[in-house]
Order: sequence, then structure tokens, then C-alpha cells
Amino acid sequence: MTSTIPLLEPDPYVVALEEVAALDQQIARLSAVRARRVTDARNHLHRQAPADTSTGGPVWSTARVERVELFTELAQLTRRTEYRAATLIDTSTALVDRLPATLAAVTAGVVSWEHAEVIAKHSDGLDGDALTAYDTGLAVLAAEVNPKQLDRKARHEVELAQPTTAVERAEKAAATRRIYVDPAADGMAYLTLFAPAPEIHAIADRAARLAAGLRAGGDPRSVGHLKLDVLTDLMLNGETSIPGATRGVRGRVHVMVPAMTILGIGEEAAILRGYGPIDPATAAQLTAEATSWRRILTDPITGRILTTDPRDYRPTARMIDHARLVHPTCVFPGCTVPSEQADVDHTEDHVYGGDTIPENLAPLSQGHHRVKHHTRWQIVQNGDDILTATSPAGYEYTVRPEGRMQPAPKRLIHASTAALSAVVSSEAATVAGQAVAKRGTGPEEDLADCPF
Repeated sequence: MTSTIPLLEPDPYVVALEEVAALDQQIARLSAVRARRVTDARNHLHRQAPADTSTGGPVWSTARVERVELFTELAQLTRRTEYRAATLIDTSTALVDRLPATLAAVTAGVVSWEHAEVIAKHSDGLDGDALTAYDTGLAVLAAEVNPKQLDRKARHEVELAQPTTAVERAEKAAATRRIYVDPAADGMAYLTLFAPAPEIHAIADRAARLAAGLRAGGDPRSVGHLKLDVLTDLMLNGETSIPGATRGVRGRVHVMVPAMTILGIGEEAAILRGYGPIDPATAAQLTAEATSWRRILTDPITGRILTTDPRDYRPTARMIDHARLVHPTCVFPGCTVPSEQADVDHTEDHVYGGDTIPENLAPLSQGHHRVKHHTRWQIVQNGDDILTATSPAGYEYTVRPEGRMQPAPKRLIHASTAALSAVVSSEAATVAGQAVAKRGTGPEEDLADCPF
């Protein structure tokens, strides 16, 4: 008599976890292939030697034109931000050109692309034996720690390899400080400060101390909410200590509310400039507290902002307003810089015969304004505030106006037209009644007010 031992079924949870790890290895291997293709693209573009053909301003070097064309091209083609596209290029070229050990580890699937980004970022400035030792050591370590742990170790290794350049590197990094806004769901948004670590930690510490004091005083809000609320209050109501900075400046909020919605006839959402649709309650609160109003006339049939400004050499204030209202952000594909911070550019250059009319004006951030003039990117107006941007590789991207209100629904137009007709008919009947009453008073009185 024989007995059989039943085979244990694999735990599906464990199987799923192992599949995730296996997929991560495949992703890493494909990332290594991508790094080589990105470097190939860079090399092919280098052989084309694109030159700056602009007629004004400092001439860009061929290397600068190449870099800008490559990361703007990749950003649009792969739907990345330009920052992420530039990071992809820098990481890829660093791996292929300078970090063979890290590239081999990524190719083998034992080191992720996130780890490779960390290693590549901190390798800048290293060369010779120091670079080789850094590459070899970090490639081994990356297989054992997460990217955040690796970042700490990489900074330490770089400090040991070149301590005399730490100040120079810190100054270089500080020059990249910036602030940017990213929209979120449900009327929320993210405000990101990228600044030197001492300042960021000091800001966080002050917020924590102020929140703790309010909490100890009985404020019912959570510490997390208090930290955010006190920082918001400081930024909106506090004053800067920087010499020369204008004092008493307050942030401006632009809300476009359809007239029919204000009148209670329509239901179209209000638009918060730079964000998008907002809920009616928030719009009502903002409009109720508004210190000033500006009337923007739009065609109720098409939603297009109306303007009647004449042509002139320089854009008038109304032309500039029109361009920025129709396009709330820079019109370069993928750019999110608010139009208030952008240049109002002649799409067809004025020097080449472009007219200063609303149909030839659009906001371009200062960076993308330079890209348009110094690289092979081309932007044309198609009419109706729609633009087409053509990349150096020949890809076309359509940029549509975002600042328009939706056309009023036909039922509202019909309803308002009917209401207007009723009012006109009522007034006409009243006038006719008055005329009949006058006729009964005699010819002399009927002609008493006649000017002839």
C-alpha cells in the first residue's frame, strides 16, 4: 500500500509579490535599453549640428541648441515634463558614457531606474579613479537599499571624493531653486518649494512650533492642519524682510464666472485661472469677497472672447489681456507657466511682417520664447485661437484655447431670446396704448410736442 503526500498549492499572495519583483526586473532591463536609445538620439542630433539662426539676442551655442531641442522633443513625444525629460537624458547619457558598472546592474535587472537616477545625479563632477570607485561601489550598494538610503550614501561618497568642491556644488544647486504649483482633485493643489535644505527645514520647524503653540492654547484643529494654515497665513498676510521688495502685495485670484450663471439662468461651472472648474460654493464665496470686477465679453454662441482693438506696433493692454485670457498658460506644448508670468509673443515674428493683432499674439514663457527663436521649433496660428507647434523632428502638436467659456446651451439662448421678445412686446403694447389715449384728446394736444 502506497501513500501520496498532497502537493501544497503555492500561496497566491506570495506568487503575486514575486511577479511584481519579476516585472520590476523587466522594467529595469528595458530602462537600460531605453538609456542606450536616448544616447543614440543625442548622438544623431549632434551629427545634425543644429545651429541658432535667430536674428536677435545672444546667439546660442550648438551644444545648447542640441540639448534644448532634445529634451523638448522627448518631453512632447513621451508626454513627460521638460524637467523629467532632461533628467531622463542626463541619467541615460551618464550611464552609457561614464557609469558602466551601474549600467550593467540595470541591464541585469538588479538595480532599478530610480536607483540609477540617484547614482547619475551625484556623479556630476567626478572623474578618473574617483568616478570608477564611486560607480563600482554604488552599483553594488544599490542592490541592497532603497533610493532614499542610496541618496544619502551617494552624497557621503561624493563628499569624501571631492570635499574641496562642496561649496561650489552647493552654490550650483542653490541656483536651481524654484517654486511651482501642481493642480490636484476636488479644488485642491500642491505648492512645492525647492530650496536649500537649511531654509526648508527652518520653514518646517517654524510651522511646527507655531502649530504646537496654537494647539496648546486650545485650537481644535489637528497639528497637520495647523501647520499648513499658519504657513498659508504667513505667506498671504506676512511681509517680506528682503530690502527693496514691495510691501503690502496681496495675491490675486482670477475667477471667470459665466454671466448666465451669475444671473441664475445657467449652470456652467466657474473657472479658477490656472486650475480649472471649481464648485459653485467656492465661486460664490470668491465673487462675494472680490474687491474688483472686470467685464469680459464673450460670444454666447462660440464662447470666444470678443475684442475690437486696432492694429498697432506694440500690443495694447486689451490685446495683452485677450491673449492671456484665452490662453491661461504658455502656449508651448506641455508648459504650465501662467500667462501672467509669460511674454506676449508675436507668433509670426513682427520683424518678418507679423501683425500686432489678437490673432497673431499668444503668451510664451520666457524660456519657451527663447526656444521658439533659437531652435527649430515652429509655432503658427490657425485661427480661432488654435495654434500648431511643430517640433524639430517634424511632430505636430495642437494647442487649443483653455480660457474660453463653453458656449451657452441652445435652450438658454432660446429662453433668453423668448424672454427678451416678451419684454419688447410688452413695451410696444404700452406705447401703443399711450398713443391711443392721446388720440382721444384732440388734434391740438396730439401735436403739442411735435418739433415740426
